[in-house]
Amino acid sequence: MSEPASSSKSAKSAQPIHALVEKTADEVRKSPVKSIVWAFFVGLLLTIFPVGRVLSAFTSLFLVLLRPVLLLLGVVKLFEEVEQRRK
Repeated sequence: MSEPASSSKSAKSAQPIHALVEKTADEVRKSPVKSIVWAFFVGLLLTIFPVGRVLSAFTSLFLVLLRPVLLLLGVVKLFEEVEQRRK
């Protein structure tokens, strides 16, 4: 009996992630000190830099600007329709 198609899709999408994990593990084995230093500085940067606040600010800005942009696109489409009917 064959497996469902969804499991084959998930297996194909997991291959690049698995390859990235393997490549990262190999790099850590080759130079562990360099990896520890990078991990320390990335952790420090993520601790100091307010990632959550920046993402929430971008999300809020996106949601605030979404309504006017959709309204503008609707007006443009309306004008295109009016022009097309005039011809």
